[in-house]
Amino acid sequence: MTEHSSGGPSSIDREIDVRSITRIAIWLGVVTVLSFVISWGFYLLLERGEKALDAPPSPLVEAAAPQVPPGPQLQASPAIALQAFRAEEEARLASYGWVDRTQGVAHVPVERAIDRVAAEGSLPSFAPPATPEPAP
Repeated sequence: MTEHSSGGPSSIDREIDVRSITRIAIWLGVVTVLSFVISWGFYLLLERGEKALDAPPSPLVEAAAPQVPPGPQLQASPAIALQAFRAEEEARLASYGWVDRTQGVAHVPVERAIDRVAAEGSLPSFAPPATPEPAP
């Protein structure tokens, strides 16, 4: 029997071609980067074409956008002020209270007033509004 000498790492290195593996790895990296660049360029080309085909936005969209008027703002946050005003109105319409206690004029909830008018079958009579006098 012949004994094989374990030549160590040099016997393994003979079977592996490091240059070829390195060359393949470099070419694989180059092809990957080149593929990415070509794909990115194709994407940009298609995106530009799609943008060219899109219709311009309607001018009504811009006209409907809320615009802040120039100059000093009288209210810091009009939306919050409007919400508070509507809540105050709703509370007044749903409650009892005096309009003028000395003349005996009160306000009642709207639902109660509707029920009362429906039960009586007629609306209360009010004085007609005063007509303005013509200017001389």
